[in-house]
Amino acid sequence: MSDGVRFGVVVAVVLGAMGCAQVGSPDGGARDEEAPQVVQAQPAFGTTQFDQNAFVLDFDEFVQLQDARRQILVSPPLPSPPKAMVRGRSVRIELGDSLMADRTYIVQFGEAVKDLREANVAKGLQYVFTTGDVLDSGRVGGRAVDAWTGEAVEGTRVLLYADGLPEGILDAALPDSVRPLPDYVGLVDDSGRFDVGFLPRAAFAFVVLDDVNGNYRADDGESLGWYAGRLESVADSLGWSAMQGVPAVRMDAPPVVPTVYTSGLRVDSTGYFRGALAGLNALQEGPDGLPQSALSVSLNGPEGPVELGMEGDSVWAYLPDFDPNLEAGGAWILAHPSGADTLSFRQVEPASAPAPAGAAERYADVEDRFRMRMAPVPVALDTQLCSGMVVQDGDTSDLPRGRFALDGPHLEVGPLPQGAVVTLMLEPGAVYGLGGHSKDTIEWRVNVRKPSDYGVIRVLKDTSMTTDTTHVWMLLNASGLPLREARMDEDGRFSGLLPGRYGLARITDLNGDGRWNGARPAEGLAPEPVHQWAEGLDVRAGWEVEITTQTHPRP
Repeated sequence: MSDGVRFGVVVAVVLGAMGCAQVGSPDGGARDEEAPQVVQAQPAFGTTQFDQNAFVLDFDEFVQLQDARRQILVSPPLPSPPKAMVRGRSVRIELGDSLMADRTYIVQFGEAVKDLREANVAKGLQYVFTTGDVLDSGRVGGRAVDAWTGEAVEGTRVLLYADGLPEGILDAALPDSVRPLPDYVGLVDDSGRFDVGFLPRAAFAFVVLDDVNGNYRADDGESLGWYAGRLESVADSLGWSAMQGVPAVRMDAPPVVPTVYTSGLRVDSTGYFRGALAGLNALQEGPDGLPQSALSVSLNGPEGPVELGMEGDSVWAYLPDFDPNLEAGGAWILAHPSGADTLSFRQVEPASAPAPAGAAERYADVEDRFRMRMAPVPVALDTQLCSGMVVQDGDTSDLPRGRFALDGPHLEVGPLPQGAVVTLMLEPGAVYGLGGHSKDTIEWRVNVRKPSDYGVIRVLKDTSMTTDTTHVWMLLNASGLPLREARMDEDGRFSGLLPGRYGLARITDLNGDGRWNGARPAEGLAPEPVHQWAEGLDVRAGWEVEITTQTHPRP
């Protein structure tokens, strides 16, 4: 599944026995919300010595099938998916001719069967038979939730493997042909629970998987979790309360490795190159996205490393000893997370004077400074050609020219008076680069916030929140994603917050990198524990919202 939306699961497991469990359709609800009920099965539920290649379920009303390929599971799984057909009040399932001898089979319908008029779902419907003499009666139950949000994950598949996980079963790079099918499968319902019954006495490892393509294997972008230990089934029937004390397994979708490549490459006669790294932003998305400081990007030339500028997905540099009369490509190698590209240019552009590289922000940053990247990189600034007009509390004044400066490729102006509206102007010739002076007047209008425009979230810590393991508090935006630039101070405060809604999470930072790490199946690493401490925190200007250990905010 993609958050783009990204999610995982936490699983708690209990093994037991079904005993004389009843199979068939669930009980109906209220009259107007009644789900379809099975009135007859051909052959009957629980048939032994099953020797058919199909079965038919007759319902008490007209039915329809929805998402049958994903919802209808046969356990043990068949080499080819079953064929499902509906006719009026009947559903026919064709199993093929590959049933194994002396096996108990469960056909689970998930939410595939609905009535025709109201679309009420026949939840929990399953059909059981055995090709042997006796139905198996073991049971595996558990619960699946999103590793980041803690919410139930409906529709994920439970893949059971007898005697441990097969080698390479979690490696998405391997083809299906070398990753065997699971021995038994089940579905997670809308409450986050799964209950796979009619199993033999065995020791099971398992994978819980959002099997988007329905191939019973973990593939790129699919949320999964695993338990590689040996869980023995027992003869006694156990209830849900028996799950207490059983280890939980945290799950998540492994990060997708996007293809990063250079695009929009340009170079001018001074050797100033600029371009973009397409796909780089995908590495920074999601709760376990990488900070830009962790992205490895570098430039090497004929004489060694070249200083490379980078902001967002934009990159730039001056190529040393660049000769515009020679072939531009072949000498400079840009290394990035997907490999390396040789810089090549279709043509050399005329040199140009520095100009703004993007749109200006309407507001000054939290340090009361205005900052704008210029391209090509400027080498000098004539502050005598810079001016600023400050309007504050009805009064107008000039901004001192000494507050204009260059910081690498950035024009920086500040500090600016808090609460003021400032107009900044660069006259022609104010900025100088290797391509000459700027030739146009450049003007910006900036609003400068004051301290009362911001709010604060404070976590009131106590001894109950102190453990031997390092915890990291992370501020979340309204969508539940980390605000990586926000940092908690020693007093537990997140300061300088604009009005809006926020959340708060506490991460058990197992590797000490100060961020949340999700599932890394190739490394055998489960997601780091995360506790969603609070959500929907309404921050207002001039307010300090306090979060207690009971997670109740108060202004």
